[in-house]
Amino acid sequence: MEIILGFLALIVLAIAVLGPIVAIVMLIVLWRRVGRLCQRIEQLEGHPSALSTAKPAQTPSGMEPVGGQAAAAEEIVEAEAVEPARPGSAVPPTVGRPALNWELLIGRKALGWGAVVLLLFGSAFFLRYAYENQWIGPVGRVAIGVLAGAGLLLGGWKYHRQNWRVFSQMLSSAGVVVLYLAVFSAFGFYQLVPQHVAGAFMLAVIVESALLAVLYRAPALAWMSLVGGLATPLLMSSETDQYQSLFVYLAALSAGAVVLAHWRNWLGLGTVALLGVQGIFWLWHNGNYHPEKLAWALGFQAAVYGLFIAHSLAAHVFSSRRATYEDLFRLLVNAFLWFTAAFVLLRADGREWMGLLAVGMAAVYVLLGRVMLWRRPDDDRQLLTSLAAAVGFIALAFPIQADAQWVAFGWAAEALALWWFGLRTRSGVLKGMAAGLMALAVARLTTFDTWNRSVDQFHIPVLNEYALPALGVAACFLAAVSVSRRFWPRLGAALRIFIGIGAVSGVLLLWFVLSIDASDYFRARAMDDPGEAVRWRWLSQMMLSALWAGYAMAVLAVGFAKRVPPLRWTALVLFALTIFKVIFFDMSELAEFYRILAFFIVAIVLGIAGWIYQRTQVDHEPAEASTNRE
Repeated sequence: MEIILGFLALIVLAIAVLGPIVAIVMLIVLWRRVGRLCQRIEQLEGHPSALSTAKPAQTPSGMEPVGGQAAAAEEIVEAEAVEPARPGSAVPPTVGRPALNWELLIGRKALGWGAVVLLLFGSAFFLRYAYENQWIGPVGRVAIGVLAGAGLLLGGWKYHRQNWRVFSQMLSSAGVVVLYLAVFSAFGFYQLVPQHVAGAFMLAVIVESALLAVLYRAPALAWMSLVGGLATPLLMSSETDQYQSLFVYLAALSAGAVVLAHWRNWLGLGTVALLGVQGIFWLWHNGNYHPEKLAWALGFQAAVYGLFIAHSLAAHVFSSRRATYEDLFRLLVNAFLWFTAAFVLLRADGREWMGLLAVGMAAVYVLLGRVMLWRRPDDDRQLLTSLAAAVGFIALAFPIQADAQWVAFGWAAEALALWWFGLRTRSGVLKGMAAGLMALAVARLTTFDTWNRSVDQFHIPVLNEYALPALGVAACFLAAVSVSRRFWPRLGAALRIFIGIGAVSGVLLLWFVLSIDASDYFRARAMDDPGEAVRWRWLSQMMLSALWAGYAMAVLAVGFAKRVPPLRWTALVLFALTIFKVIFFDMSELAEFYRILAFFIVAIVLGIAGWIYQRTQVDHEPAEASTNRE
C-alpha cells in the first residue's frame, strides 16, 4: 500500500512540475509563430501579390492554349508566382507556412521535456532510496549514475549529428542532470573522493553542460542544466550539514553559469543563476549557520560576487557587447546581495566597521565606473548604473555608521557632490539623483530629527547635537544653489526655475533651523531655572521675533546686493510672518515690557528695510541679473 501511495504521490508531483513546463513551451512556440505570422502579414500588405502582377505566358503567334495547354500555362503562372524572389527583388516569396500541429508540438517537445523532469526526480529519489536501504554500496550507486549520465550524453551527441535537434537536447539535459546527482552524492554523502577532487569533477560537469549548450545552440539545454544544478542540493539534502561541499558545489555552478552567460547571452540565465545560488545559501543559513562557519560562508559570498563582477567586466566593459537592462539589474542585485550577506555575517563582531564596508563598496563601484568611462564611454547606461550603486552605498554608510542626527547631513553632502558633478558633466540623471537625495535629507531633518531631538539644561546654541548637523544640511542646500550660478548660461529655463525654488527653500530651511535652536536654548534655561520659567518663555518669544526680523533683513540685504528678486520676495514674506506673530501672538501672550521691546525691535528693522527700498530702484530690474556672471 505504501508503494502505491508513493507512486501516486510521484505522479502528482510529476504533473505539478510537468504542467507548467508544457504550458511554458507551448506559449513560447505560439508566441514565435504569432510573431512570424505578423511579419508575414506586414510583408504581404506592403507588396502586391505576385499572382496579381504575373502576366499570362506568351504563346506562338496565331496559336491559343486550349485544354491541357491552358492548364499547363496556368501552372507556369502559378510556378512563377511562388518562385522565390531573386536578389534585389522587392517581391517576397508567397509560400505559406503550414498550420500549427498541436499534437506534434506536445508529442515531440512537451512529452520529451516532461520525461527529462521526471527522470530528474526519479533519479534523485532512487539514489536516496538506495542510500537509505543499503541496496548497493556507495561506489556502485555513484557508478550507476555516472554511466547513465554518460550514456545519455552520448545518445544526445549521436542524435545531434543526425539533426534531431530537440531530441538530442532532451537526452543531453537528462545526462547532465544525472551527472550532477552522481557527482554531488559522491562527495556530499559518501565522501568517496577528497573535497578538492570532487570540486574538480563538479566543475568539469558544469563546464561540459555549458559547452554542450553552446555547441548545440540550445538555451533549453542550458536552462535544464541550471535548474538541475540548483535542484540537486535540495533533493539530496541530508541530516548532517555538509556546508563545505555545498559551497564548493554552488561556487562551481556559479562559475559555469557565468561562462555560459558570457558565451551565449540568453535572456534570464545569469540572473536566475545568481538568485538561485543566493536563495540556496540563505536557506542553508536559516537552519545551519554557526559563527564557526563564518570563514566558509563569507568566502563563498565573496567568490560569487567576484564571479559576477568579472562577468560584467568581461562581457560589457572589455568587449563590445552593450549591457542590457537585465545586465544592469544583475549588476545592482549582485552588489546588494553581497553587502547584505557581509552585513549579516559580520555585524555581530564588527558592527563598528559596517559603515566602512559600505564606503569600500562605493569605492569599488566608483572605480568600476572609471574603468567603464575609459573602456566603454558609449555605454552611458552602464556607467550611470555603476555610479548609482556608489551613491547608494555612500548614502547607506551614514545611517549604518553615524549617529542619527548626522545622517541627514551626510546625505546632503553627498547630494551637493552629485549636483556639482552633474552640472559639470551635463548629466540629467546625476542631477536627478542629487535632487532626490537632498529632498530625502531635508525631509528627515524637518520631521524625524526635529521631532526626536532632546534638550537638556546644558544646551549650547549652535554647538549641539541637533543644530550643528542641521545647519550643515542647510549649508549644503545653499551651496548647491550657489554652485549652479557658475553654469547658469548652459541651464534650461525649467532648471533655472527649479534652482530658484531651491534657493528660496534653502533660505527658509536655515530660518527654520535657527528658530528651533533659539527656542531650544530658552527651553534649556527654563529647565535650569524652574522658578523663572514664565520669564524665560516671554524672553524666548521676544527674541524669536527679533531673530525673524533680523534674518529677514539679512535676506533682503543679500537680495539687493546680488540683485536676486526671489530672495527679496522671501524677505518680504518673512517680514509678514514676523508682523503677524508680533500682533496676534506677542500682544496677547507677553508681559508689557517684553511686548514693548518686541514692537520696537521689529519696527526699527522694518523701518530700515523700507528706507532701503526708498533708496534703491528695482523697477524693471532684470531678474537673476547677477547670476549670469561668473
